[in-house]
Amino acid sequence: MTGPTPTRWRVLTWNVLGSRHPNIELLAEVIESYDPHIVALQEVHRHQAKHLAHRLGWHVRWARKHYPYSPLVFWKAEGLAVLSPSPLSHVLRTAISSGHPRWNYKHRVLLAVTVTRGPNAVRVYDTHLASHDADERIAQAHRIAEFVAQEQPPVAVVVGDLNAADEVEVIREFRAVGLVDPGGDSSSPAIAPHRRLDYILVPGCATITDRTTPEGGEQWHRLSDHLPVLVEFEV
Repeated sequence: MTGPTPTRWRVLTWNVLGSRHPNIELLAEVIESYDPHIVALQEVHRHQAKHLAHRLGWHVRWARKHYPYSPLVFWKAEGLAVLSPSPLSHVLRTAISSGHPRWNYKHRVLLAVTVTRGPNAVRVYDTHLASHDADERIAQAHRIAEFVAQEQPPVAVVVGDLNAADEVEVIREFRAVGLVDPGGDSSSPAIAPHRRLDYILVPGCATITDRTTPEGGEQWHRLSDHLPVLVEFEV
């Protein structure tokens, strides 16, 4: 007697540096070439996320991270987005930084979205951790892990720009909720990557079937300072 057939998920994460006004058509072409089920973006403006979703014909949910200038220039707010050709539901947005106002770049958030394909679903936790303070990164990772533990979704992934180059302490926070790092290549800077900042953490029971990060170069640098990272797994 055999068990249930595993479901394959292709998840892509990408910090698209929205303040540099990336070419949405080129972003869409790259995303389409990877054929993902789920895309998590960081440093993306709301209008950029909506434009990209419209171009792809997908669903999108966006969460504001901070206002780079002031709330008066609300259209330049940076944030996180989850996109998928499948329905999105149970959207939650919450702050994970401590004591930083919404107009400060140190303000950090978590965007949680459920992606449903037929009878199967994945709870996606998209984030962008602190860039200059290792202790704060660890604290933010701990808060996310606590959030995952409270929700207890059947299948969860934590994705995003974790800014955790060679920092096992950040990744270790997620082991308590059954999430592991499948490994990967350097993703920043895009022109000549030598730091691994972008992660897709998957259930420990998952079987990894693909793991892709481009080599980088000038053509990638023109799109963003980070490379897209894709992980495909069965669970």
